[in-house]
Amino acid sequence: PTKNGRYQIVFGHRRARVAKQLGKPVRAVVKELHDRDHVVAQGQENSARANLSFIERAVFAQNLADLGHDRETIQSALAIDAPMLTRMLSVTKRIPNAIIHAIGAAKGVGRDRWLDLTLLIEKPSNLMKAEELVETEKFKSAATDDRFNLLFNFLKTSRKPKKGA
Repeated sequence: PTKNGRYQIVFGHRRARVAKQLGKPVRAVVKELHDRDHVVAQGQENSARANLSFIERAVFAQNLADLGHDRETIQSALAIDAPMLTRMLSVTKRIPNAIIHAIGAAKGVGRDRWLDLTLLIEKPSNLMKAEELVETEKFKSAATDDRFNLLFNFLKTSRKPKKGA
C-alpha cells in the first residue's frame, strides 16, 4: 500500500473475503513487513495449509519471479533448492499458462511427468494440437489428473508416424 491507513493482507485472504461478503469486521495484527518476508511467509503458509501439487508450486514460483523477486526469496518461500526452482520455472516458461490453467492442479501428477509434457509440447504442431484439445468438451469435463493424462497421451501418440497401408 502506498497510502497511510491502508494495509496489505499477508495471512487470512480467504477469511477476509468471507467477512467482507458477510459485512462483518475483522480484527487484525498490523506490523511492518518487508516484501521479501511477506512472500516467504505467504509461501510457507500456503505450503503448510494444503498439499500443493508440483504445478501449483511452479505457478506460484513463476508469479513471484514475474513480480521481480529473486531466486533466493522464491526458494525460501517454497522451501526448495536451486535445481528444483530451475525445473519449476522451466515448466512454466515452456508450457503456455492457458494450457496449465486448463489442466488445473493435477495433484496426482508429479514433476517428472510435467517435465515430459514440456518436451512434447515444444514441438510447434503439438502446441497447436494441445490448444485445440483443451477447448474440447471431453477435456473440460474430465477431472484435473485425467485432463493431464488426456493431453499427455494425445501428444505422445500423435507424434508417432502413422503406418502405411
